[in-house]
Amino acid sequence: MITMIENTRSSQEGKLSLDLLVGLSIFLMSFIIISQLISGMFGDVRSEISLSHESYKVAVILAEMTGKWSNGTKNGTDWENNWYRSNVYFVPGLAVRPGVLDYKKIVEFQNATDSDYESVKELLGLKTPDSNYDFHVSLETVNSTPYTRELILDISGLPLLDAGKDIPQIQLARFERIVQIYDYSNVSNPTIVAGKAVAKLVVVVW
Repeated sequence: MITMIENTRSSQEGKLSLDLLVGLSIFLMSFIIISQLISGMFGDVRSEISLSHESYKVAVILAEMTGKWSNGTKNGTDWENNWYRSNVYFVPGLAVRPGVLDYKKIVEFQNATDSDYESVKELLGLKTPDSNYDFHVSLETVNSTPYTRELILDISGLPLLDAGKDIPQIQLARFERIVQIYDYSNVSNPTIVAGKAVAKLVVVVW
């Protein structure tokens, strides 16, 4: 009789109770769900930071650099006079000096983007083997807002700069910078401050 009791006890060793199994299952399911939610949240944050960085980078290139061009034997900063020639590589900066934009460079940036959007995107560093962003660049009045855009117009009434793809209703980054237009004799609606024509350079990346 004693031996029978000992066998019964030994047969119960190593078994998990039903309550423990249920509790462990609930814990694991909760852990998996929370992990997915947290990873999704941080994914959105990383995406937003990346977009903001790219929009800032494009704004700096356009507003602070004069731009460059080269065909392997010749080079210069007047890319606006050479970008359309064969075998020419160029960086499309718009500045005469930091924060002061050249009218002709603005016009030719619009023309270059309209002519070959993908190439300009690559030249601005928005298209690489690891990333591919779209962009829109515009010159707007200082009173312009994202919901009521007021574009800077030339004397013919056409937008001076409204280049790139149409802005979609998705997650994006928008960077604005106040700039001066150096020669504004062909601009119809600049804001004049202390005798200088100012506008907002707006860069949107998504």
